[in-house]
This record gives sequence, structure tokens and C-alpha cells, in this order.
Amino acid sequence: MKKLFKKLSLKKVLYAVLTFILALCLIFGSLITILRITFFNGSFLSDTLNSSQYYNDLCVEIAENLSDLGDASGLDKSFFEGFVSEVLVRDDVQSYITDFYEGNPLKVNTSNFDESLQNALKKYIKTNHIKNVNDESLEYFSAKASRIYSNSIKIKYFSAVQDIIVNNTGLLTSLIVVLALISAAICVILIVTNAWKHKALRYIYTALSSAGLFLLILPICVFASGVIGHIAIMSRSLSDMYISILSTVLSDMIVISIVLIVVAVAVWVIHTRVRKKSAV
Repeated sequence: MKKLFKKLSLKKVLYAVLTFILALCLIFGSLITILRITFFNGSFLSDTLNSSQYYNDLCVEIAENLSDLGDASGLDKSFFEGFVSEVLVRDDVQSYITDFYEGNPLKVNTSNFDESLQNALKKYIKTNHIKNVNDESLEYFSAKASRIYSNSIKIKYFSAVQDIIVNNTGLLTSLIVVLALISAAICVILIVTNAWKHKALRYIYTALSSAGLFLLILPICVFASGVIGHIAIMSRSLSDMYISILSTVLSDMIVISIVLIVVAVAVWVIHTRVRKKSAV
């Protein structure tokens, strides 16, 4: 009798451990999947920037910085009004993002900006009948304006994580597959080794619901705390970008958690029906 009791107790412990491991696999698999389709996906970043105020805010910031340079150089304040094209900024940022995810050197091609600036300067000099232009001063001004534009296009902190993103994208995909296989294997073990199938289903829906609740509570707490809205990173455009990214990631967590909870409820319904049949 004691041996049978110990055997049953040991079996329950093993099933509890397997249920816990299954829940962990579901949680980590979900989090890694979110990382893979967000931070490790260039299309996600492009779509996020397109749907946010990033480009508009960035154009305003570039124009303000160039206006300050123009004031210091004695140019009329109207020189840089409407000078920064959102289309140009968008194209250059998209090229920067492409280089980032392809592992290319993060350099900004300012040739289009430089050409527009030179044309604007020539027109300004001709319109205002300015003579005896100092070529060195003009070259210095152009180089500084180009540097301001280039530094603005570069997305801060991206150069520090480029190698991590590029070198580990494949690893994340492999981890997702491995965790999915482990989860499937645990489910099979629970079902095959349990004479009463409704008990196996109970372990499975417990793991599903636990993982779903964890993934649901975390983003809700973050949203409720309001901490995202207080992110301030150097400039308004960067703050808006990172707020949009984090909000999307947390929203994805909520979506996946709801899916897990719905599947858990479905498994619970099946478990209830199977238990009733077993009792007959």
C-alpha cells in the first residue's frame, strides 16, 4: 500500500514538474516570438515609424537645428523654412534601417541633402546679391549642416545593438522551434502516460492558463503604471518612436495571452466532457 502511495505521489510530482516546464516553455516561446516579429524584424520598425509621428517630429527637429546654425552664420531666418523634406527624411531613414538589419555600416548618404543645400545657398546668394563670398566659410557651413542632418537621421543606440540583432535572428527562430517541440512532447507525454485522459487535459489547460495570465498581467501593470508615457530619450522623435515600439510589443503580449487563455478554456471544456464520459 505504501509503495503504491509513493508511486502515485511521485507520479503527481512528475506531472506537476512537467506542467510547470510546459508553462515556462509557453511563456518564453511567446516572448521570443514577440521579439522575433518586432525588434528583430525590419518591417516592424518601418511600419511603426510610418504609423507614428516620428518623421514629422524629426523634420521639425532638423529644421530647428539648421535654423540655429543659420542664425549663427548670419543667414535669414526664412532660409530653412520648409527646407527639410519629409519625403527625403523618410527615404534616408528607411535606407538606414535597411543597412541596420542587413549588417551594413551605419552611414547616412547625405548626397541629396547636400545637393539641395548647395542649390538653396546659390539661390540665396544670387537673390540677396551677396558678393565676396568666403568659400571656406561656405564649405564649413555646408559640412556642419550636413553633419546635423546625418546625426539626426541616425537612430540613437542602434549601432550598439546592431551585431546582437543581426547575429541572433536565426538563433531566436531556432529557439522558437525547439520550445514548440518541447511543449508538444510534454503534451504527448501527459496524454499517453495518463490512463485518465481528463487528468492529462487538466495539466495542459493549467499550463496554458498560467502562461496566458502571466503574459496578460505584465503588460497591464506596465500600461496601468503610466511609465511608458514618461519615457524621455534625448528628443521628442526618439521618445515617440520608443514609446510606439514598447506599446506595440506590450499589445502583442496581450494578444498572445488572450489566445493562450482562449485555448486553455477550450481544453478545459474538452476536459469537462471527457471527465463526464469517464464517470459514466
